[in-house]
Amino acid sequence: MEVKPVVAVVTQKLADTLDEESVADNKVIILQLKGVRNSLTKLNSFSDQRESHLRVLYQIEDEIEKFTFQVAGQRKRFGFLMKQAFFFNNLNSCRRLKRKIKKIQTIISTSPQDANPTTPSSHNTLSLKSLSDHNEDEQDDEHDDEDEHDDEYNFNELPQRSSSAVWPIAEIPDTPSPKRALARSLSTIPHQQEHMQPRKKLTFSYSYKEDEMNIVGFNIQYPKHQLSCFSYQEEEAGVFGLNDDIKSLVRRLTHQTKMFIPIVSEEGSGKTTLARAVYKNRKTKDHFEFQSWISVTEEYTADRIKSNVLKSMDKMKGKRYLIVVDGVGSYSVLQDLNDAFPDEKNGSKVIFTSRSIPEKMEFNPHLMNNLNNEESWKIFLSKAGKENKVDRITRFKHKILTICNGSPQNIVLMAGLLSNNRIRRWPAVIGDAQCPDDVLRICYNDLKIHLKLCLLYLSIFPKDYDIPVRRLLRLWLAEGFVKRKHKDRFPEDLAQKCFEKLVGRNIIQITKLRSDNSPRRCRLVSVFHGFLLPKAEDISLFNIQRKSENLEDVAGPFGVRRIVQHISTTRAVARQQTQVQDQVPVKPSLLRSYLSFNFQPKDMSEKQVGMVLGRIIRSDFALLRVLDLEGVCKTSLPDKLGHLRLLRYLGLRWTFLESLPESVGDLSYLETLDVKHTRVDSLPDSVWKLKRLRHLNLNNIRLSMPPKSSSSLVTLWGLVLDEKISVTQGLGKLEELRELGVKFSLDKSQSVLLDWIVKLVKLQSLRLTSVNGMGQPSDLVLKPLTSLSKLSHLNLYGWLQKLPALNEFPPTVKVLTLSLSKLEKDPMETLEQLPCLIVLRLLGGSFKGSRMVCHRGGFKKLGVLKLWKLENLEEWDVEEEAMEMLKEVEIRNCHKLSSIPCRILQKQKCLEELILTGMSDEFVAGIKKRKSKYTSLTIKQST
Repeated sequence: MEVKPVVAVVTQKLADTLDEESVADNKVIILQLKGVRNSLTKLNSFSDQRESHLRVLYQIEDEIEKFTFQVAGQRKRFGFLMKQAFFFNNLNSCRRLKRKIKKIQTIISTSPQDANPTTPSSHNTLSLKSLSDHNEDEQDDEHDDEDEHDDEYNFNELPQRSSSAVWPIAEIPDTPSPKRALARSLSTIPHQQEHMQPRKKLTFSYSYKEDEMNIVGFNIQYPKHQLSCFSYQEEEAGVFGLNDDIKSLVRRLTHQTKMFIPIVSEEGSGKTTLARAVYKNRKTKDHFEFQSWISVTEEYTADRIKSNVLKSMDKMKGKRYLIVVDGVGSYSVLQDLNDAFPDEKNGSKVIFTSRSIPEKMEFNPHLMNNLNNEESWKIFLSKAGKENKVDRITRFKHKILTICNGSPQNIVLMAGLLSNNRIRRWPAVIGDAQCPDDVLRICYNDLKIHLKLCLLYLSIFPKDYDIPVRRLLRLWLAEGFVKRKHKDRFPEDLAQKCFEKLVGRNIIQITKLRSDNSPRRCRLVSVFHGFLLPKAEDISLFNIQRKSENLEDVAGPFGVRRIVQHISTTRAVARQQTQVQDQVPVKPSLLRSYLSFNFQPKDMSEKQVGMVLGRIIRSDFALLRVLDLEGVCKTSLPDKLGHLRLLRYLGLRWTFLESLPESVGDLSYLETLDVKHTRVDSLPDSVWKLKRLRHLNLNNIRLSMPPKSSSSLVTLWGLVLDEKISVTQGLGKLEELRELGVKFSLDKSQSVLLDWIVKLVKLQSLRLTSVNGMGQPSDLVLKPLTSLSKLSHLNLYGWLQKLPALNEFPPTVKVLTLSLSKLEKDPMETLEQLPCLIVLRLLGGSFKGSRMVCHRGGFKKLGVLKLWKLENLEEWDVEEEAMEMLKEVEIRNCHKLSSIPCRILQKQKCLEELILTGMSDEFVAGIKKRKSKYTSLTIKQST
């Protein structure tokens, strides 16, 4: 049983409580909480950790968070008198918590580390019983002044029930008045350690490197072998020994008549890798006019696949298409595949990946075999980065190859594992592993505790689900899974560091990159999902609701702590929503998180969707830390959102939500509020009461910050400003911003806005959109941005009188986007000298001239160039040794452009991707004749 990760998160929550400003001055409770921390350190050292320990841990967590819940309520009630009110109103709470803590410490201290788990010692059994007895009598503690005998217990039988039944929130006693508490309690403050037996002093400390990280541009470079989702090049796939498989499948796609081509093999053998390599293959892209990829789970039905196909039916009609259906596992789905796709009788093909297919089905599958030893060892050396250390590691070759047994996935995982350990530690890391089934175990066991916790959390997402990296890192922080100290100004960097470590071990795959090669989406390696999910459910880390119609059905042995909704079919959603009113509501009063992957139809009424949420957001769900509804259409929120005092994360992106209640301002612990891509067009002013808010993603919302408010925001995206909003009085106080996206209609005070922006020295991503009162593009008057020494992304929308000089640009800019700039002078002369520029987008109306020249030696690092709707551009010249690193060019609706320079089309370092949209047939025909055979050409119609 994985107890240690739970110890880690409880310890972190303890540390957060110790750092509470309201708690820090109370020496009595601080001393007791530190005692618990020391006891947790002792428990973490036990080699034999059992269900009884886990139950104790969850009870510690419950007490800490209920205590924090009370503090939050009193902060709202007493405001600036909080410190005095806390002292008087929490003496009873402190004493109650102290008694609970001392009993827990006794349990841990008397727990025999080496005892047989099936026969616990009598001391441990009695201690657990005493804790239960204390839980039963919790309501009487408020009126119990006898704390001189805390070491004496009444031993009653421990009831078998979940921890959610212990001290429900609804039964938390009201806080007594200050006068009454003072009269009853001043004489009963206990003498510290008076009745406790001498114990060996234990210490606790955090240890991590506080290296500065870059939240926008990740410091590590992601090699292609860590990329999933259409990023494999033919050469890279060949490293996996798939060259013959690729050639065979491409031949079948382009020459054979049968429509369906299954790729069949065991999990982890590379089916998806092969399918992606074929999908991306240049010959494949040239042969098919339309391509689409559908990732499915085991719960998908043929109807669900058909619905995905229907969305693209208009684009497919009359064209030769290629569809890849990845992850088909059901025989019934396979039977219905013939009806799911229209047969155009023109050579269209459907590839699907599966572990097996029935013999009676008339498919001719492509069977994948394991790699031989030579191929396996070559891959291992490449992925582990040990090509130059072959002599030192040859003695491990036989062991490694035996364990991996030719499985590409195991080889990659083993390479990630061992490359993160010194060679002298390899024998200890490999341990007793002997077969492929051991690879996941040794990879998991080698992780540090907090990494294990973050990894276990990944199984909360559906298998093969593409996870936004932004979302994942913020969830880790909100759950308290990332080890941090109160003094850490940017805990996001610590979460990012955890992410990078898991990527470096090949456990997390990057499935989509941003234009600057930083990760945008990721997924857990599929073979790990089945390995981690039972471990996470075993310790009640979360409870998954798939087809269940009642939340009681998902309760674990330690109560319902996190609910994850995985209802994936329209029928199941409709059934749940219509029957929810008739259910007896479960009351998981200790619920910490609610995440939904319930992507119901867009035509489902908002009222129906809100029924489940109505059950979640109630006063007896007060310990909720995460409410994540991203992608759940037509969400509605109840007015009494403020009940969730401990909420850290409120994710509403892509929900079509229309408004937020005023009570959002009562969420005093909220760190992330995301309403991007919703219908919310205004926020209540109460949002500025959220002193801990760090990430505010808006949907172009006009918002004024009161002069007296303060904030710790690091992300402010989608803000709208006009002349009625004073920048200096409110927003000018935001000095820690890293990401800022602002749309403004300012004539007189635009200069004031820019004066504020140039002071944001930590800024890494900036989008400025200048419009007039009618929402049309307007003048954008820039000031020198050289002070923004960490800025990597710059997006400018509006009329520029002139392009800033080279010495006025931030030297660190990697991605630059210009829209409607109306530049008359060729911008390339300046932009080609930016030393870090890797992506340049010149979008509609950014350049009004007819000729553009890229001079010799310019754009040394540029990898992506996009030219969109440059209506006057006729000629584009590229001199020798310019744009040597260019890999991708996209030209859209540049109707007067005569051609693309030969140095781009036929240069020695090949252009990999060329995308033409809305260009004339004559232009396209000329490009086809002159482009390199190694350049993939995609032709799109104008939209």
